Order: sequence, then C-alpha cells, then structure tokens
Amino acid sequence: MKNLLILITLFLLVFVSCDNQKSKNSFKEGEISINLGGEPRTLDPTLNSLSFGSIYMIHFFEGLTKRDIKDNVVPGMAESWDISKDGLKYTFHLRTNAKWSDGKSVIASDFEYALKRAANPKTAATYSHMLNVIKNARLIISGKAEVETLQVKALDDYTLEIILENPTPYFLEYISVSSPYFPVRKDIIETYGDNWSRNPETYIVNGPYIMTERKQDEKIVMEVNSNYYDKDYIVAEKINILIMDDSNTALAAMKNGDLQFSVIEAPMGEIPSLMKENYILQEPAYGIYFLEINSQKGVLTNKNIRKALSLAFDRNYIISNVTKMNQIPAGAFVSPNLKDYDGKDFRANGGNYIDIDNYQNNVKEAKKLMADAGYPNGENFPVLEIRTTHGYFTLICEATQDMYRSNLGIDILIKSEEYNATYQAMIQKDYDLARTGWTADFSDPMAMLNFFSKTSAVNHTGFESEEFNNLLEFASKTQNQKERMEALHKAEDILFDYMPVIPIIYRMDPFMISPKLKGAIFNPLGRYKFNYAYIEK
Repeated sequence: MKNLLILITLFLLVFVSCDNQKSKNSFKEGEISINLGGEPRTLDPTLNSLSFGSIYMIHFFEGLTKRDIKDNVVPGMAESWDISKDGLKYTFHLRTNAKWSDGKSVIASDFEYALKRAANPKTAATYSHMLNVIKNARLIISGKAEVETLQVKALDDYTLEIILENPTPYFLEYISVSSPYFPVRKDIIETYGDNWSRNPETYIVNGPYIMTERKQDEKIVMEVNSNYYDKDYIVAEKINILIMDDSNTALAAMKNGDLQFSVIEAPMGEIPSLMKENYILQEPAYGIYFLEINSQKGVLTNKNIRKALSLAFDRNYIISNVTKMNQIPAGAFVSPNLKDYDGKDFRANGGNYIDIDNYQNNVKEAKKLMADAGYPNGENFPVLEIRTTHGYFTLICEATQDMYRSNLGIDILIKSEEYNATYQAMIQKDYDLARTGWTADFSDPMAMLNFFSKTSAVNHTGFESEEFNNLLEFASKTQNQKERMEALHKAEDILFDYMPVIPIIYRMDPFMISPKLKGAIFNPLGRYKFNYAYIEK
C-alpha cells in the first residue's frame, strides 16, 4: 500500500511538472500565432488597400477563384466557368454547397452587389481601379456612368456573368486575390453599416475562417468556418493574429514560442544571427519600397530637384551597410521577375533609370541639378521631412538623411510613426517625402504601373499624365503582346521623366519566422496563406 502511494505521488508530480512545462505556450494541436503588423485599417474586403490587409482577406473570404496548396489558380466559389470565344464574357457557375458563416447560401447576387459597391464612387474604395477590366467600370468610378451599368449580372442564384472591356488573360488569377472581387452580404452591410466588419458577431464571411474574438490593438482570433465547403483540408484550426508593430517585441514573442511568423522586419542588429538560426524568411515579391514625393508642394514641384534627390540616394550603401541582406537595389519601378512579351524579364529588357553602380557620377549630376534650381550646395534649401514607420525603415531614412546632408548640403527631418498615420498624411497631401511600398496584385508589369493610373486611389504624389494613362489603356486593350509591353515600357519612361518617387529596394523582406512553422504558403504577390500551416513537434 505504501509503495502504491509513492507511485501515485510520483505520477502526480510528473503530471503537474509536464502541465506547468506545457503552459508556457499552451498551443493546442492545429493552433498557430502570427503577426500581420499593427491594427488593421479595415477588415472590409471592398475597402482594403494594404498587402498585409489582403492576408486577412484571403482567410476570411473567398472569391470566384482561389489559390491551392501549390499556389495554382483553381475553382473557388465558382466550381466552373465558361469564356466566350472573344474572351470578353465570363460565365461563372457557383457551388451549390457554398455557405456564408451564418449558414445562408453564397449566391451570384452577393458578387454582383459587392462589385457594384466597389465601383460606386460613394463607397470610396481605394482599390476600385482593380475593377477597370470590367466593362463600364472606368466610367462609373469617374462618375460618368451609373453604377447599374457595370457589366456584372446574376443570371440566377448560381450563375454570374461578367463582361470585360477587353480580353484579359490574367483575369482568373486577378480575381483569386483581389479583395474587391470578394463577395459581401447586402443585408449585413445595410443593417450594421460601417461597423459590420468590426465585431465577430456581425462579421459574416464565406472563407475558410471566421473571426471568433477581437481585442483592439491586442489580437484577432480566426477559427475554422464550420460552413466552409473545403474545411476538411484545413490544417490550422485556430490562428491567433497578435497585433504589434515593434520588431523587438515580435522577436521576443517568437523566441519565447508565443509567435510563429511576423511581417515586421527583424531588428537590424539581430539579422545576421537570426539568419544562422533560420529565423529569417526572405521571399522575393513582385513589389518595391520607395519614397513617395509630394510633387505639388514647395520646392518639390521642381522636377530637377526630385531627380536630384533620387540621384543622391545610394541604394547600394543601404543594402551593404543598413539592411545587410541579399536584396536588389531599385533603379526603376516595375520589379524583376515579371515577364516581357519575349518571355524575358521586363526589368532586364527595360534597364534602370538610375545608374545604381555609379554613385559618384550620380552625386555630381545631383549637385548640378540643385545648383541650376538655385540651391548650390544646398544654400537656402528648406528643411524637408520624411514620414516613415518605426524600426527597419527608420534606419534607412536615417542613412538617407546623412546622404543628403553630406552630398547635397540639405537637412531632412524624420518622423517615425505607425503606417496608418503616414497613409492618412499622404491622403491629405500633408507630407514632403513618405516611405511606402507597392506589391503587384497579379503577375504582370501593368499591376505595378497601375499604382499611378488616373483611377488609382493610392497615388498621392500629384503625378498625372494623359499620355501615361493612354498607354496603360492601350496595353489593356491590345491583343498584340509585343505592342502591349512596348506601351508599358513607354509608360515607365514617362513616369521616370516626371520622377514622382525615389526607388529604394525591390521587395525581399526579412520577415521573422519560427523554424518550427511548416506548411505556410508564401507567394510573390504577398498574399501569404496559413490554412495548411502547423508547428513541427
């Protein structure tokens, strides 16, 4: 009896010890924690305009098409579709077993409502230009036609017809990740207004996950949508999205086992050691980081000053001495790895607009441009301000500050803040220079150049060019691929003659990732998918 009591006591001690060990990061099977930056500006797919915001969207919603585990475009809410011989009419046949999270069927009119809502100027959807491929969308967005003329029509509950302005070979890829193409419920939005996407109780979705908890500036919790038709293939049953925008905080959480992935760039000083420990993910993206210039403000209205600022920016120094990573300096806007008409790289064919390997010559030219503009050696030049996010990009801006002071004799102030504050300042044109970025929504050079189109709501530089817009419009219509790409090259030429931006580096972010996180999908469009992610034991 005494021996039995001793064995029971030992068993209880071991059990309690194991339980205490487990509670440090008490993840259940099928549960992961990730970070997508600070508090999301919106969870409404129609209003989303950020690439990291799009990660939320593809987990909460699903479009007519989607991407599979190998990142191929496959049927989503539409189980099949027909395309007319002229490539203009798409007839989508929806799944009859597709449900909203409240159990109601997903029907064609949900898509019709969502697309017309996105096109409506009253909605002020930042990404409304993504609808430009649909017939009449441009006219509606610019206020020259009624919303009801948008060529999207629910033929019946499970058949949706979309007519395009011109044949668009990338359309099925485009709608797999572009959140304005995701369905939303008219009855929910009309009942709850702007608040519909802020609370788990009213956030009715059709994707693989539902929102089960939301604490402002703390976390958003996703769990598998029991009404999702493909739920049996989901691995990550629960995804905790921890709200944070400080790299050191994110790193500490990851080292402690409380976080498996973060879009926050790793602390600069920690990157070499983190790379050795496999805590760094560097995935090339169809994207770019740059300084946006307010070309309608003060001295920055002078094109030569804008060019001088770009020439005096040493991209190779940034990579060698600040980021210290395997990145590509940006001498243009369209990123590498997007194809030209001949199958070669569009960027390689087009070359750079800034000779990034002859910095001293660039500085000489920049000094001459400044002198010609009336500011020799920076004399009487006003102090400019760069707005940027904290951490990684603040260090880049500090290096920029030194470059401009030592080479041009001008002073730059740095304002570090959350990105939402920078974005609002850009909208209001309350900035001189602002660090921002752009990621393509589909694998085509036009997806990069669309940032500057006349219907773009994200271009706050003041750049406007009728010739540029005509070239983009021609490229969207022609079926001659050589002429199409030539038009896009010419459009980029016009862009860099005006110089509304200072390219920094092409996107290859030093994201932090736990070596134990497996199964996540990272694609060059920046739409990272965690449906199949798990923590390796």
